[in-house]
Amino acid sequence: MPLVLNNVRAVIFDLGNTLIEFGPRQMKRQNAALAQAFLRMFGSCDSERLAAIREKQLAAPDENNFKENDSRTLVIEKVRKLYNIAPSEEQINTLLDARHKAFVDVVELPDNVLPLLGKLSRYYRIALISNYPCGRAIRDGLAKVGLLDKFEAIVVSGEVGYVKPHPYPFETMLKLLKLNAAQCIYVGDNWLADIQGAKRIGMQAIYTTQYEPYMKIMPADGDYQPDARISHIDDLKDLLMRD
Repeated sequence: MPLVLNNVRAVIFDLGNTLIEFGPRQMKRQNAALAQAFLRMFGSCDSERLAAIREKQLAAPDENNFKENDSRTLVIEKVRKLYNIAPSEEQINTLLDARHKAFVDVVELPDNVLPLLGKLSRYYRIALISNYPCGRAIRDGLAKVGLLDKFEAIVVSGEVGYVKPHPYPFETMLKLLKLNAAQCIYVGDNWLADIQGAKRIGMQAIYTTQYEPYMKIMPADGDYQPDARISHIDDLKDLLMRD
């Protein structure tokens, strides 16, 4: 079905691989930075095993009723699996800081995103829902590239306890905006988290395929279909502009 804009009051975005690139290249950079942090602390690091542990941790919410990971627990699990020891409080905090820095360092903003959001904000309220265990990292990454104040509301899975496609992040956003689902369009790249999550709650959804995902999600029989598909975020101008 084509998009229906008559009643739409807000456009809600995903972050990674929607507004910014966050795919295999960024994951590789993050893994390398974390491996260096473990090397400095413990004198060695099996970088391939670290990457495998991270990949499994990233998939864990999908296997746990979409309950978000806890950042502190993730760090402890890495240390135990890599070194068979329990980290000290100081080590945990140092590694959490390294994890935070590794995320913020890879956040880069394409030149077209700020102008696009500025144009859309003339017609719609602009908001963001992102899956990530650490809300501070998301907000610091947004601040780094000048995006933090562009969103009327921000919901991060690590702050609400559940990841998309669980309804709770979407419900939280609707409460913040004081809108109903039919008044919102959601834009995202993840077939399960973004498209199925938004459609299940009653939002229209736009599926973007601009960037290569770090986790490939295949459509399943009976899935909702997006209301529109785009290959580049700039295509939203043609879809959503009202004049």
